[in-house]
Amino acid sequence: MSSSEGYILNAVQTPGPLFPVYRSVEGGHSTKSEIQADTGIDSGLDAAIGGLQLLHLIGREDGEYYTSSYQWNVDSDELGFKLTALHNLAQECVSGAWGKQAVVLLNYSYLLRNDIQYFENNEESVYNGIDGWFKEINYQPQSQQGLITHNDNKFANWTRLVHFLGLVHKVRGREHTVYPDPELIRKSLEFATDDTGIDVDGTPGIEMEEYLRWLRENLLYVESTSDGDIPEGLSRVLFELVRNDEIQIVEYGDAGTVGLGGIPPYEGIDSQANTITLI
Repeated sequence: MSSSEGYILNAVQTPGPLFPVYRSVEGGHSTKSEIQADTGIDSGLDAAIGGLQLLHLIGREDGEYYTSSYQWNVDSDELGFKLTALHNLAQECVSGAWGKQAVVLLNYSYLLRNDIQYFENNEESVYNGIDGWFKEINYQPQSQQGLITHNDNKFANWTRLVHFLGLVHKVRGREHTVYPDPELIRKSLEFATDDTGIDVDGTPGIEMEEYLRWLRENLLYVESTSDGDIPEGLSRVLFELVRNDEIQIVEYGDAGTVGLGGIPPYEGIDSQANTITLI
């Protein structure tokens, strides 16, 4: 982890320009002046370009910018952009060899593992707890001035970024709820099932523990709780997908039971569930 590498919570204060700048580069505008003329973005252009580079969505060679391809093909260009950004961030989350930008998904993991469903974007007790956990897992990002820790500005920047990426939703003012976009989770189930899924009586499915492993490697750093359950922040979205008849959560094979944190008994969720099937 290089102290000279940029830090995304400093680099990206306003994530809104990220997608239009990416689209501009993808459209063949390969210099800063061309991108500026195409997008009309002026004061935030350097930050957007720097943020896209930290997200490994654009690169630069011989003075010209170029885009990286999306990880998956989806109908929505913007969703493909967000999914690829999350995928690239997931590559930073290797225990014992954390990348510098792992902060984005590790912050989210902390909220999930501690069942923090609501928070304010300047909540000092939350980000101090995150910094304490970072010491435990030996994620210690450095700048040339030393160890990087959270403050109000960095945590607010993080909140805006994950709101843009579809991981939290704004309730009012500074208050946000931890609730990933159901479309994002549905797509992740499709991708995970394609990669490592199983056939469940003629229906595509995936064991829940395998799904969590796939998420950690490809999209979100989500760990099961100390009780072996899926964290409530993710469980509530899976429950919504069950209610919308998009998935079922069933018992299949001999894999161990995986609970859904905070979710009551419901038709479409087996009491000894261990597998998710797509409808």
